[in-house]
Amino acid sequence: MQHTILLIEDKTGLRDTLQSLLELHQYQVITAANGEEGIRLATEHLPHLVISDIYMPVLNGYQLLEAFQAHEQLRFIPVIILSARSATEEVNLALAKGAAAYINKPFLFANLNANIQQLLQTSGAAPLNL
Repeated sequence: MQHTILLIEDKTGLRDTLQSLLELHQYQVITAANGEEGIRLATEHLPHLVISDIYMPVLNGYQLLEAFQAHEQLRFIPVIILSARSATEEVNLALAKGAAAYINKPFLFANLNANIQQLLQTSGAAPLNL
């Protein structure tokens, strides 16, 4: 089973690199450049997992988390936050708004992938055997 991941990141270079790495690990990847586009794509595709930045134009990651929690079909999709902000308040706010994990930038892809695997397994989606 190929899992679908929605990647929401406003920085084109990072978004493209992450998309390539995720696809190399056999994930189907949908990308968005901001939270508003991310919510639209999440509603259309109902991905298994979302990876999102916090500080983006149009709709930020906190607003995205709030929208997911308020939406019947999206509230159970795990969201991993990737952010350069590492202050405890930032992490706690994201987790309080529904993030399943918070990973600081810069990060190792192996760490991100381990979080993805764990969340897919605990959310009911069978993990990939790579």
